[in-house]
Amino acid sequence: MAHPRGAVVAFAILFFAGAVSARYEVAETVSLPPDLAEVLSAAQRDLEAGRPAEVIRRLNAFRGQDHALRHLLLGHAYVRQSDLAKAAGAYQDALAMDGAMKPAGIGLAQVRARQAQWAEAAELLGRFTSPEACGADLLLLYVQASRQLDDRRLGALLVRKGIVRFPRDVRFRRLDLAQCIDAADHAGAKQAAMHLLKANPAEADLWRHVASAEAGAQETVGETAAVEAGLLCDPSDLARHRRFLAAQLAAGNWPEVVTHGRSLLRGPLGKAALADAGVMELLLTAADLGRDDDTVAAWLERVGEKAHTRAMRLVAARLALRQGKTKDARRALGRLIDAGETDPAVYVWAGHLAETAKDWPEAETMYRHARTLEGRMARLATLYLARLYVHLDRRAEAGRLLRAYLDEHPEDAPARALLALVGAAADE
Repeated sequence: MAHPRGAVVAFAILFFAGAVSARYEVAETVSLPPDLAEVLSAAQRDLEAGRPAEVIRRLNAFRGQDHALRHLLLGHAYVRQSDLAKAAGAYQDALAMDGAMKPAGIGLAQVRARQAQWAEAAELLGRFTSPEACGADLLLLYVQASRQLDDRRLGALLVRKGIVRFPRDVRFRRLDLAQCIDAADHAGAKQAAMHLLKANPAEADLWRHVASAEAGAQETVGETAAVEAGLLCDPSDLARHRRFLAAQLAAGNWPEVVTHGRSLLRGPLGKAALADAGVMELLLTAADLGRDDDTVAAWLERVGEKAHTRAMRLVAARLALRQGKTKDARRALGRLIDAGETDPAVYVWAGHLAETAKDWPEAETMYRHARTLEGRMARLATLYLARLYVHLDRRAEAGRLLRAYLDEHPEDAPARALLALVGAAADE
């Protein structure tokens, strides 16, 4: 085909955002040599027909006058082949020839985003796109870049612009929710989630976000209601049952936890629930609070002793004491201590049970170890140990122990009273 000198050609250039393509119409016509216009037209057809290899072959074979459009189309073809390094190079060559070529700048920004080079992607999007005029996909990419760079102020501005320009695009609404969550803006997160729930009232994850927002605002009633709504939307998710049980237990509603637990363990999720330590700890804690000893014993047995967690062993110890089985209680606490327990209260408890059983050496060992730990119970262990010394007629040791303790804690009235009972018999 013959072309007049200085043929004028207008191209529809393709560029890509991830797997989604968008058409970009060149705003101005460009004057091209006839041979270049013919090659670019053919390459454009090949690109639209899904033949990127032919585009690359055709454009690399061209030996006439060069133009930024040739490198732009090469960049698009390399993107189609997922050869991001060559695509970036081609776009950079296009920009070197025409620094204002918007499709090349946007194409390079999209490539840098796919390469996780977010700083350059954001800089390019800032140069070559306008939040006031670009499409939703590009604006979303800009938001993504801002989030990757933890530029919350920029991200908030872009999301707000997206909501204004594309009010029906829920992607911006979801990003608004995500940003509120990131910023611990509980009121904003609840508002954003509730707006999305108007269109999708059965979306369980949105109820989860409402529950989290209510929890952050210390709105226990609202949190519990939202957690229950999420569970009703998706009762097949064990994690939602766990959150429901935790919310009910935190609200002091242990009977509901026990009732729900019985139903859960009988249902299709029963096997998974039994293997979930978090779920079973909640159920056992509730049954323990209600002193439902038959249920506690049955659930502990179903879990199996080898799978008992720290919380379960504490429940087992309390159950054993209520049943008058001191040896079983000591055994449960012993397993905790053997596993490296660090709570002084456990050692004080174990020491007290040993003392009750007249196992004086064990009681002394437990109290001594408790004193090496931190917290109020560690200090209380000193009084228990001093009392044990008094009982064993080791008053001098009790006196030395209490005086040393009072040097550090002179405000401790019970320790001072116990020292008065010991008397001045401590013969230093």
